[in-house]
Amino acid sequence: MSFAFSLTVLFVPVTRKALDWLSMAEEDLDDSDADLREGRYGSSVFHAELSAQKCVKGVIVALGFEPGKTHRPSLVLRGLMIGGLIELPEEEMRLLDRLVSLSLVLEDQGVAPRYGWETIDRVIKPSEIYDEEKTHLLVANAREVFRIAKQIIEGLDC
Repeated sequence: MSFAFSLTVLFVPVTRKALDWLSMAEEDLDDSDADLREGRYGSSVFHAELSAQKCVKGVIVALGFEPGKTHRPSLVLRGLMIGGLIELPEEEMRLLDRLVSLSLVLEDQGVAPRYGWETIDRVIKPSEIYDEEKTHLLVANAREVFRIAKQIIEGLDC
């Protein structure tokens, strides 16, 4: 029996790559805000979700790991934490916990902001799922995820 292993080699300095993820997250957050102002609530939630994913990927990279291709990077980060692979002071670990919790709310939106909910009789459109109030709440989550990720990345000595 043979096993194939692959090793991801980071050719870009970790801090640069983490900041690139954070920069892309900020662009998605800006798009989310623009969509919200224009009443495109499903699109706003979609961009908020993308922003949160990229924030968490940036934190994972800043911690010295590779996030891989996933739409659920919070689960990757949580796995690293539970596995004891991340050793940070208690306050930073609490921030990581909060980051994961807030990001999971957005990641749990999944494809609903793009495709709605398919039922036996019809597809419930994203515009029927998300209204202004729900969207404001989810975008606020994304803003807090961005703030925490930026604080963590800037505070790491990587």
